[in-house]
Amino acid sequence: MNGDIDSNNDVRVEGIIQGNLTTTKRIIIGKTGQVIGNVKGSQVSIMGEVVGEVIATDITIIGETGVVHGTVLTNKIKIESGAEIEACIKKYKEVSEAEVIPSKTKNLDFTKRKEHVLPKPELAKISMEN
Repeated sequence: MNGDIDSNNDVRVEGIIQGNLTTTKRIIIGKTGQVIGNVKGSQVSIMGEVVGEVIATDITIIGETGVVHGTVLTNKIKIESGAEIEACIKKYKEVSEAEVIPSKTKNLDFTKRKEHVLPKPELAKISMEN
């Protein structure tokens, strides 16, 4: 299948999807499943293959037959022996607008900035005597 899937239900993949897969619930990539695109859900279980970004707001489980190439962003991760992972794994953190622009820096007035003048460096005097 080519195209994106956006759902509010559990999703199980047992075929090939070329596109992004997003749900608010659980995603299961079965042994015969392959997703070439980004995957986002609360819990993502991979027994097949994902090439792209995996985002799990709760937990990512990569089974012994699972293959991941790309990036994994998750709160918790379980990797079973035999899984093939070539990915950057990072802690998932939902970013709010307040965190992107901290309140202390929102209304700064840079026109009232003080000039800092550094003193001129003094030359060191070295005498060498034999």
